[in-house]
Amino acid sequence: MTAPMPCPCCGQSLPIDETLRIDEAGFVVRNGRFARLNPAEAAIFGKLRERAGRIVSKETLHSALYLLEPESEIKIVDVHICKLRKKLTPIGLPIETVWGTGYRFLPITKEIT
Repeated sequence: MTAPMPCPCCGQSLPIDETLRIDEAGFVVRNGRFARLNPAEAAIFGKLRERAGRIVSKETLHSALYLLEPESEIKIVDVHICKLRKKLTPIGLPIETVWGTGYRFLPITKEIT
């Protein structure tokens, strides 16, 4: 495991544990590492977290974006998932594609919001 990153807000060391922390500003912290999510990514990840371990359809994820991107096509979900994976996989938060159905967030055991 790499050394923990400093907090982007205060500069203190981030906690090194398996707990998932998410704040209102869109920061996701796990194992001393963090990722910053934009509002659309946070909306999609929030929907995936609500149904952790279960398949979430593209349509459901697209509806989570409606207030943020009302004119968007459903294909935008794939774009946001790609960006989410680049940010979340390195901190141990994988999102799985379930071909022809949707996506699934593979949960961890501890979570703090």
